Amino acid sequence: MKPHSLFLPGRLLLLGCALAGAGCTVIPPATPDTTRYYVLTTAPAKPATVAPAGPHWRIALRPVEVPAFLRGKAMQVRYAGNEIRYADEARWAESLEAGLGRVLRESLEGRGEVARVVSSPGEDHDFDVTVRVLRCEGDHENKLARFTAVVEVYPPGAGTERRARDTFTVEAAGWDGSYGQLALKLSEAVDGLADRITALLATAEKR
Repeated sequence: MKPHSLFLPGRLLLLGCALAGAGCTVIPPATPDTTRYYVLTTAPAKPATVAPAGPHWRIALRPVEVPAFLRGKAMQVRYAGNEIRYADEARWAESLEAGLGRVLRESLEGRGEVARVVSSPGEDHDFDVTVRVLRCEGDHENKLARFTAVVEVYPPGAGTERRARDTFTVEAAGWDGSYGQLALKLSEAVDGLADRITALLATAEKR
């Protein structure tokens, strides 16, 4: 018997074990994606609160501004005064600034006092409206949805003097912790912002 043939059974045994091990490898099942996506929604159109012959403004709504920490798609929940947690399992289906701009435009156009929201400041219009959002979040400790935005109204044209300004805040109590309800409460807050803008337009017209 040749010397190296003494090692052949051991080699075959090792090879058999390796093959057996490969055949018994358990591939873990794919983890399902539990991420849910939410959108801000527009409330039903509201009747005009002025006479039919009253003002029907054309406004240029500038792109909604949000701080850097609000620009991601993850929904946000505040746990303390300066602690925010991003919910990876709950995301906005579009960027928050795009969703806010879309719903605010639709909400304004649903009011009889507003004839049209023009697509660019270059179109003929009566007022420029700027919106800067400061908060758009859930509050874990107080169980509420919080929305804060600063609104300014200007006559058309560069360098014009501001006609009206307001800081609008909604703290909607009763948030049950679900992200679907949070999206709904924040949508209602944006609709309330449209009401406030309409009131500011009336103030700006009198100046």
